[in-house]
Amino acid sequence: MRPSRFAGAIARLVAIAVTVAFAPIPAVGQSSIAITHVSVIDGDAARPRTDQTVMIEGHRIVHVGKSASVTVPSGARVVDGRGKFLIPGLWDMHVHTAISGGRELLPLYVANGVTGVRDMAGDWDTLKTWRSEIARGQLVGPRIIASGPYLEGGDVPIPHLLARNAAEATAGVDSLIALGVDFIKVHSQLNAESYFAIARRARERGVVFAGHVPRVVGSAAASDSGQKSIEHLLAIPAECTPTDSVALEPRYAVQGALGRCSSENLAPLYAKFVRNGTYVTPTFTAQVEVAVWPTRAVPGDSLAHYLPKSVRDYVAQIFPMPDSIPPNADSVGRAMLENRLRQVAAMQRAGVHVLTGTDAPLRNSPPGFGLHEELTLLARGGMSPFEVLRSATLEPARYFGMLDSLGTVAAGKLADLLLLDANPLRDIRNTRRISAVVANGRLYAGAERERLLHVASAAP
Repeated sequence: MRPSRFAGAIARLVAIAVTVAFAPIPAVGQSSIAITHVSVIDGDAARPRTDQTVMIEGHRIVHVGKSASVTVPSGARVVDGRGKFLIPGLWDMHVHTAISGGRELLPLYVANGVTGVRDMAGDWDTLKTWRSEIARGQLVGPRIIASGPYLEGGDVPIPHLLARNAAEATAGVDSLIALGVDFIKVHSQLNAESYFAIARRARERGVVFAGHVPRVVGSAAASDSGQKSIEHLLAIPAECTPTDSVALEPRYAVQGALGRCSSENLAPLYAKFVRNGTYVTPTFTAQVEVAVWPTRAVPGDSLAHYLPKSVRDYVAQIFPMPDSIPPNADSVGRAMLENRLRQVAAMQRAGVHVLTGTDAPLRNSPPGFGLHEELTLLARGGMSPFEVLRSATLEPARYFGMLDSLGTVAAGKLADLLLLDANPLRDIRNTRRISAVVANGRLYAGAERERLLHVASAAP
């Protein structure tokens, strides 16, 4: 049965599942906010709306309009937006927060304008506790949509439920739904029997499932089975000539994370993704780290002081690097990465929905910071700055079925916003030039935003 038949029901259930993360929580200890004379950029138009005033009350945007026509109430906190650019809060659609030392890292997301994350595996009780603390204003952190433990066919050092056959797979879906998770995550070691049993049960129960695609299943069958998003480009062949297929063979095991080459015509596969509403989350920041430069400097190294030793040790356990690198491995990895970057841009032009994700917190993707690197990589592959911004704002809202509350700067939307000192449509790297962040109606600017950065940096 085609997944499109379930689209309406699934969209409604997604909206219900994320109610906690999007609950109408009043902003803590703050008056109304007026961002005046600002240029607004969102996913509805590729050109800024100039000289706008954005009014925020509590956790919502209440008015957006030309500054001359908006009356700012007395007592409002006024932020002068002259020469600045306002975009919706960014989403990192592939993170792991519930790890040792993870609580202290949550403010880094907000400090970087990442006001929402999709957590792709973690202890469910921990995640629920953090969400509650964030909602009450006791903890600074992003909105969290989470899978809890994922379903896996073998043992791994990450919270999971074993699904080695159809019976275990079906029971696993039911158990996770009973826990109250927002969606089901599937992983790479599932056999075909287990995977398709998960897909069937997820459709029967009306719950979204997303994650890795086992090689024995393949991305075409995963899309037809209703998998909502494919992570890391897994099981999506790379576009290569027959000669490249030989020249770009992985030189060591972990380099295989970039996938394998194929000279087949991939246009029918992309068309299938479009028909089925299958999203793709490339996580290029993670691929740079684990598959391209394991013994060389990566952009995230300059931010290493934000990652506590407990986090670095945990990541090293999950992603062990080879002791020695074969000759020419570095150049092979670089060439394959550039191939993949161009491929994702081609997929996006074909109509495939692309999401921004980082697999944080890895060496090259410290929480929040890594998302800005991901934006840069997507642009390097050929996506326009506007298309990249959509992938971090409007597309997550569409994915969650929450376009009524997220994705654009408009009255009635949640007050999750990022104020920039330079135009990101001219250079996507300008998303790093942060003037202020509004997260659930709370303004973080100047020293207050700096404190969020120092909290994580001071963690042991």
